[in-house]
Amino acid sequence: MATSSKPRLKTFQAEGVIRPYRFVKWGAAAGGMLECDANEKALGIYQGDDTLASGEFGEVALAGGGALVEASETITAGQLLTPTADGVAEVVDAANEFYGAVAFEGAASGDIFYCEVVAPTESVSSDV
Repeated sequence: MATSSKPRLKTFQAEGVIRPYRFVKWGAAAGGMLECDANEKALGIYQGDDTLASGEFGEVALAGGGALVEASETITAGQLLTPTADGVAEVVDAANEFYGAVAFEGAASGDIFYCEVVAPTESVSSDV
């Protein structure tokens, strides 16, 4: 890891299965979370090594801090990241995709790598 920053962590309760280092979104209940689907607005990135079952609690890295995330494809430092249908990170490659992180190092598919979490933002043609 070439660079890192302190994560901003908050504990949330899983409302379904949450796999390690996946983008998560708000759940139906206050303080709840679900794994993101493709191009959804992310709350943050789950930072646990273990898969959570519904009802279990886990720490989520929020905007304004660092996080680890799983890559779905080859990623280069500086690229904007959006969740896939499985909540893993892929590169924003079109306008009108929501991104929730910026890669701070390169990665290959399946790698766990460092990123900075940002507030969900919709891409425009100049971002991709």
